[in-house]
Amino acid sequence: MNSTTRYLIDSNVFVQAKNFHYRFEFCQAFWQWLSDAHHAGLVYSIDKVHQELNDGNDDDPVRLWANDLPESFFIPDTGDSQVMRAYGQVMQWNVTNNHYRQQTKDEFARFDKADAFLVATAFAHGFAIVTHEMGNPDSKKRVMIPDAAKQFGAQSLVIYDLLSGYARDNFVLSRLD
Repeated sequence: MNSTTRYLIDSNVFVQAKNFHYRFEFCQAFWQWLSDAHHAGLVYSIDKVHQELNDGNDDDPVRLWANDLPESFFIPDTGDSQVMRAYGQVMQWNVTNNHYRQQTKDEFARFDKADAFLVATAFAHGFAIVTHEMGNPDSKKRVMIPDAAKQFGAQSLVIYDLLSGYARDNFVLSRLD
């Protein structure tokens, strides 16, 4: 891994971590690692991801955690002119792409969703994208983040690859009594 690369975290990483592998009840270390990695200038996300996380229930642990992060964790997307120029290019690619169904392209273009903005922000500012999505260039039903990112020279990877490069083990057996 390149030590100068910065990473944008997709919503699905936070949601799946909360629901499955890194639940708040037993794996606070993962959430602390994200915070520490942000303070080290390694990981960020975007405002659209923050908005998606805030769409959850008021007592959703990932929503509460995200709202306690420093403002710098969620970087501007629609408020950044470079990102918006890149977003225009991403949308142009989306509109003129003959591979995907129109419904698929419409879904990717939704202004209230983060995917296209993650790609645009990565493209505009040289981030890599951390997502649980896997590329599938043959798919016509969904524009996958890794496939769109590749079109704009942005790298994508899964959270486990990021952790392998920048985290150490820290699971400790709790008391058995």
